[in-house]
Amino acid sequence: MKKFEYKIEYLKFEVGRDNEEQILESLNSFGQDGWRIVRQYGEISMRSMSSLKGGINFMLERELQSA
Repeated sequence: MKKFEYKIEYLKFEVGRDNEEQILESLNSFGQDGWRIVRQYGEISMRSMSSLKGGINFMLERELQSA
């Protein structure tokens, strides 16, 4: 049976940087460590991404390696 671990990460947007760029950078970083998004908290779409303020929460999941 597969086992998973979960965590919630908050991405705080940096002023003066493109939000889409920051989100993609973070998601690629999570993916390199084996994490995938299960859920995001906050209204987000390709249309609204550039107008997001503050930040966004991601719930992440990855499979635990068997010993």
